[in-house]
Amino acid sequence: MSRWWLTSVLAVVAASGRIVVPLTVQYALDHALLDASAQDRTSVLVHSVLVGAAAVAVAGTSSCLLNRRLVRSVETALAAQRERAFEHMFRLSPASVGRIGTGTLVARLTGDIDTISQFTRAGGITLVINVSQMVVAATVMFVFSWPLAVLVIAVTGVAVVLMRSIQRVVARRFDVVRIEVGALYDGMSDLVNGAEMIRAFGAGDNYEARVGTLVERTRAAQMNTQLPLNVNASLGEAASGVITSAVVVAGAAAGAGILGWIDLTAGQLVAFLFLITFFVRPMQFTVSMLGEAQSAVAGWRRVRELLAESVDTVSDDDGVALPEGGIGIHLSGVRFGYDARTTALEVPELHIDAHEHVAVVGHTGSGKSTFAKLLTRQLSPTEGVVSLASVNLSRVAPASLARRVAIVPRDAFLFDRTIAENIAVARPDAGPSDVMDTVRDLGLDDWISSLPAGLDTRVGAHGAALSAGERQLVALARTALVEPDLLVLDEATSGVDPATDVRVQRALLRLTKGRTTVTIAHRMITAENADRILLFDGGKLAEQGTHAELVASGGPVRVDVRRVDLDEHPLTPRISVIARVFRRPLTP
Repeated sequence: MSRWWLTSVLAVVAASGRIVVPLTVQYALDHALLDASAQDRTSVLVHSVLVGAAAVAVAGTSSCLLNRRLVRSVETALAAQRERAFEHMFRLSPASVGRIGTGTLVARLTGDIDTISQFTRAGGITLVINVSQMVVAATVMFVFSWPLAVLVIAVTGVAVVLMRSIQRVVARRFDVVRIEVGALYDGMSDLVNGAEMIRAFGAGDNYEARVGTLVERTRAAQMNTQLPLNVNASLGEAASGVITSAVVVAGAAAGAGILGWIDLTAGQLVAFLFLITFFVRPMQFTVSMLGEAQSAVAGWRRVRELLAESVDTVSDDDGVALPEGGIGIHLSGVRFGYDARTTALEVPELHIDAHEHVAVVGHTGSGKSTFAKLLTRQLSPTEGVVSLASVNLSRVAPASLARRVAIVPRDAFLFDRTIAENIAVARPDAGPSDVMDTVRDLGLDDWISSLPAGLDTRVGAHGAALSAGERQLVALARTALVEPDLLVLDEATSGVDPATDVRVQRALLRLTKGRTTVTIAHRMITAENADRILLFDGGKLAEQGTHAELVASGGPVRVDVRRVDLDEHPLTPRISVIARVFRRPLTP
């Protein structure tokens, strides 16, 4: 409270220093220049000039101090808000992220907050001083002549009411601007991330046209704000002209004795006209800043909307830690739908023992990846309960979940850093020796030795310097460093090239040993090694059992299982040879 009290004092002092200038002019006119009986006009003028100069100096100093305080306070608050927004984003469900859009999230975390900062630096400080100046100027005008002051306030009041109505239109249009900027960020994000594919297919013209449309929509939204802003500026100019003319006419009438109830000296009338300028100009500036202010408010509102997005996870303080030891999985009455009208997955009852290796197979769209995401809380069930180690997954603390449960996706994301840094992302406290020990445990030390700079080899943007299989090796090492008790492999070998497949399979054998493992399998060779196979079909658990049991069971299930096996596929004779080569026994 004391900090804001000092800030208010500085604002009033900065504003009052400017108001002193017309008062010194009034004093010089009435006591020197227009006073024939004045004895020491030079002294009066010198004192008036010195007082005015001192007031301007004090006002400038106060304005500088106020600027520093407000910028520091605003930037500190925005930094805290940005951190809160980033933390909140990491707790959003993937469904929420998909609904909002990556580009929109980036816009809210960067552009929207930067808009507030830019407004504060460009005009926010001056706006605070000008509002204070209007209050001080109005007070002095009432001291000089309350009838004229009422006239000024009345005309200004009418202008403000009209401006306020237009301001609502401006606010709505700037909301549209921020939405279109977010859509533009989305389009740009897709263009940058898919640049390689776009070049490969020669689709540049189509995507340039799409981005061009987004740019045009953003420009149109920006231009749509100009008419009400210009109308507001014109209203400010009109109000200034009406007020000045009315005061001059009233002052002339008072001097002619027509308005005897207005008692003003010539100096006071001149000072009053100065005060009108000090009152109306800030109002015009405020109007001219409405665009920036509304843009900043729109940005602030969108950041607040992000923070208001519900999260699917509990905090570490409120959550429950998973008990030590192996992690069993239990699903009871689980149903999940990406919207209220459809059901993507339905599992009435399923139990997976601790340390059991389960493979999940099924056609594309059968619910395999949805099942994996439910186990890792990337998605939350619409109905039912998913339990890990007899603990409701929705109640597990994020820190405990991150340490005990790990997922290796089909396309692991790598940062443009070294291999060691990408592996250590899973454990920031891990040192070089910890990373190297993990690499050795997975049998990847020979691969690391073959690289130009070993663990210090940079992987490029999104791991572009590595092959798909090598990127997956880094992802496996990253996961192994955490030493999870539950491992979910979401088609982790689907994009692996044959040259790297042996290393990946060997690393997987070592990684999964002694851990509860759920493997989303795209080929039967992966599923054959599992303790149990879960066959999903149409979002339902159609059948389960060992590989031999499912093949021997007969019926459509047998066809599904055999179809996944590369050796049995009639259209892949060359791939079947490769499959046989790499199906030789691997030693962990």
